[in-house]
Amino acid sequence: MKYKIKSLLLGWAIHYGLIQAAIIMSYVVPPYMGAFPLQKTPWQYFVEHTFHDADSLVLIFCILSIELNYQYLFKKLRLMLFVISCILVGILSLIALYYLNLDRFEDRYIPLEVVWYVAGYAFVYSVIRNYLHQTGNKKDIQLQQSTSELDALKAQLNPHFLFNSLNYLYGTALTEKAPQTADGIEKLSEMMRYTITGIHENFVPLENEINFIERYLALQLARLPEKESIKIDIQISASSESLLIAPLLFLPFIENAFKYGISMDEPCFIHLKIALIEFNLTMEISNSVNNRPMEIKGNNTGIKNAVKRLNLLYPDTHKLKQTNTTSEYTTLLTLRLRSKK
Repeated sequence: MKYKIKSLLLGWAIHYGLIQAAIIMSYVVPPYMGAFPLQKTPWQYFVEHTFHDADSLVLIFCILSIELNYQYLFKKLRLMLFVISCILVGILSLIALYYLNLDRFEDRYIPLEVVWYVAGYAFVYSVIRNYLHQTGNKKDIQLQQSTSELDALKAQLNPHFLFNSLNYLYGTALTEKAPQTADGIEKLSEMMRYTITGIHENFVPLENEINFIERYLALQLARLPEKESIKIDIQISASSESLLIAPLLFLPFIENAFKYGISMDEPCFIHLKIALIEFNLTMEISNSVNNRPMEIKGNNTGIKNAVKRLNLLYPDTHKLKQTNTTSEYTTLLTLRLRSKK
């Protein structure tokens, strides 16, 4: 909420400053540069126009309405509904103009064309602003992806050597009649293959991501002893071949739960639920906190990178809430997924 308000105020201030500067320069700069001396300096005109003219209040209200319309409605409404919202912004601006300048409209003539001017400006402004945002966002995503690929290359062994070694160990485990070990090696091999191929993609089928999470959970459960003091509850019902998701987004939060939530000496728990309702995918994971409280701001590099990727790939279509008490740490993440084209 604080981020939204800050973004709104910053966008309004920049927008208002640019419009105000354009208005001032159009009044103080002569039609032919150098042909006539300036009658007023930009600062003189700014002071007179801003503090002695009701039009400035109208402009402040108008730009704030346009900014609210863009930031809260542009990506949530369909085209026709957004056009209607732009017209409503125009009507509100006309009402503000009328009531703040009653002395100008003694004959009750109302300049209705203002509605269409403001509505058209609000629509064009939103389209251009969104285009610039998307362009900058794509560059950030490409940079993030390139950085991730470089980091992965630095940290990886030769993939062929790695997979050949895992295949050898898998065959050896079967020969030595250790089916559980062979199953674990097979799951690990599939997971590593997914991480190596998935890191080059911005989005993968949801079904592939869920399969990866289930393999990861199976390995985690296999390494834990069967103790009454360790309670693990996992509910996953979110498979779909038609929806896409950014790969490895959930993993850092799940890893965090197993890292901090499991104790061999104290009672502990992990509750994980992943559910899909239409296009909305929700992951809720909570775990016990043992020994020392956890920092929810994300000292863990994986959590920080996950939050950064969420802001880049799902800027307006995700909600992340992390809460921490002395005994429990909870993460609630909701994403609106995209479908295959």
